[in-house]
Amino acid sequence: MIPNDLLAMQSTKAMEYLIAVAFLLLFIPFWRFVNAKAVAERVVVSEVSRRLGRVLDWFLVPDQVYFHPGHAWARVGDGGLVTVGMDDFSQKLVGEVSAIRLPEVGARLGQGEKGWCLQSESKSIDMLSPVDGVVVAVNGQVVASPEKVNLDPYGDGWLLRVRAPRLAANLKQLLSGTLAKRWMEEVCENLRMMMDPDLGRVYQDGGLPIHGMARGLNPSRWDAVARTFFLT
Repeated sequence: MIPNDLLAMQSTKAMEYLIAVAFLLLFIPFWRFVNAKAVAERVVVSEVSRRLGRVLDWFLVPDQVYFHPGHAWARVGDGGLVTVGMDDFSQKLVGEVSAIRLPEVGARLGQGEKGWCLQSESKSIDMLSPVDGVVVAVNGQVVASPEKVNLDPYGDGWLLRVRAPRLAANLKQLLSGTLAKRWMEEVCENLRMMMDPDLGRVYQDGGLPIHGMARGLNPSRWDAVARTFFLT
């Protein structure tokens, strides 16, 4: 009986080993399948986030800059002196700027009132001042070379310097940081809704809007499109 018992025990052990090996062999592909699915989900989420952020990223929204809803910007300097310009969205919307008419030094500006005028091709488009105040300097280089606003709207393409006595009150009406980025997201959505189906599909597929977008949206009335975004 003892030899039979030993044989039975060995058979049982062998069966247990086989079951364990079979479990491992089945577990490995199952584990790979589960993890591959998780990785795929992370890739999909990453891709969706990348595509949603791509158009927003195309329009520069720097920190420490305040934005007017009419797409002008203001940067606060020492002593309440404010540098003013047109934002990256506005220059991409209009495209190549052929001329800029700036107010003279000493002129008074009102927040939300006409600040300067752009010319592109034969069309003239007004933009609104982001602050109240008196113009103390104009960027003569931009007047001489308007393309600077297309190349560097927040740097060499600045337009005016303004002494703003009501700066604290003005800043409460402007957008910065997270609020500015959320506002730009809404602007991008409004832009998407205005696109024709063909251009909209390119946009949704991750394509970038063209430079001079207003012409792409409505070639015959692109200046009216620009005025809609500039609130003029």
